[in-house]
Amino acid sequence: MASTPVGYWGPVTSSVDWCEENYTHSYYVAEWWNSISSVAMIAQGLLGMYLHQNTLGNKITFSYFLTVIVGIGSTMFHATLLHEYQMWDELPMVWNACYLLWVLLDDRGLAKRWVTVAIAVYCAVFSYLCHVAQGSVQFYTFQASFGLMMWACFYLVWKMYNRTTDESVRGLYQHGAFLLIAAISVWLFDSNFCFVFKHIPNPQLHAFWHVLVNPFFFRGFAPA
Repeated sequence: MASTPVGYWGPVTSSVDWCEENYTHSYYVAEWWNSISSVAMIAQGLLGMYLHQNTLGNKITFSYFLTVIVGIGSTMFHATLLHEYQMWDELPMVWNACYLLWVLLDDRGLAKRWVTVAIAVYCAVFSYLCHVAQGSVQFYTFQASFGLMMWACFYLVWKMYNRTTDESVRGLYQHGAFLLIAAISVWLFDSNFCFVFKHIPNPQLHAFWHVLVNPFFFRGFAPA
């Protein structure tokens, strides 16, 4: 994170400021590339709702709708670096991950009433904690809550992958896993090694995260 002039939205109030220098392309947009790349999530959500309504049904369509909300929140968060818009980015991510976990469990007949209640309580508790926490505590609370749900989903998708013998479907899973690994790698680098970009041009890795992470869920629910 570089020290940059304060732009239209005022001082940063979010718990994290990414490696991209602020207000370098527009007085009205704090992180230009991170904001523009967030449109990928909006596009995927809208395409998913349009293309899969008749094949995957309302359950997955609702997840795509939540992805649209995440994309809008992410755009506003990176454009402003304000806490309130950070919540519109991060909380829908937690909600969507919890919802996808429920869908995957329900697909296996495992979404009993107590499981549904437990996931709902988890989602509510961590949404509250993410909202009220400050600074690095907020950042790591969100990462832990979202990460746990995401990896639980990934494990269940991996179980689906092991069940199918359809090579075309297995190829979709492999493609999604590769993109997810690439997305997490660039996210981790951009989160921890900003100092590197004092010596080399910044490739805007967090923007690549926005683009790479989407096809995993877009392909992850191919029929098995």
